[in-house]
Amino acid sequence: MRKIFLSSIVAVALFSGCGEDKKVQEEQASEPKTEVETSVVENKTPEEKFVDQVKQSTSEVASKIAEESKKIADVSGDAVKSVSQKVASKTAEVVDKTKEVTQDVVNSASDTKNKIEESINNIVATKTNANDESANLLEKGKALYLKCAGCHGASAEKPALGKSKVIKGWSKEEIVSSLNGYKEGTYGGVMKGVMKSQVSTMTQEDIQAVAEYIATF
Repeated sequence: MRKIFLSSIVAVALFSGCGEDKKVQEEQASEPKTEVETSVVENKTPEEKFVDQVKQSTSEVASKIAEESKKIADVSGDAVKSVSQKVASKTAEVVDKTKEVTQDVVNSASDTKNKIEESINNIVATKTNANDESANLLEKGKALYLKCAGCHGASAEKPALGKSKVIKGWSKEEIVSSLNGYKEGTYGGVMKGVMKSQVSTMTQEDIQAVAEYIATF
């Protein structure tokens, strides 16, 4: 019986001792590991420390590059926007100038067209007037030639009184020169006296008219 009691006391003592040891170990395990980590860092070789510094510097440089790249991108964006605005403005100016030049060309072409039309109308009017005047002159010349037809023939095909030249086929200038010569007494042969009396009362307009008519034969 005594042996059993002693055995129990020993067992309790051993159990208590094991529990205390386990508690101490748990407390030690829960303590901060700062000392251990510090020890690990302090135990790094110079090469390892240099590698860590390089990594840290590289990270800082990369961060700085990213920040500067963002700034450059922002500035570039503003610059591109500014250039685009300037290009758009200049393009608008060119378009406006082109429209202005085009309008000037259209106006100039219109003015030229009007001037050409005016010139053509003037030419047509002048020609019409000339034709009218010529027609009027021919009518007057025809009336004046009636007193000449008795000697020269209806178409100026006969020599007057059988003595003068046949004036059919003469030009207007030849007839005008001859009539003025008769009137001034500077032209003519045997018919000079007769013709002088015939043309003495004729005006220059009359001479031009009758010469115009005779020249049509």
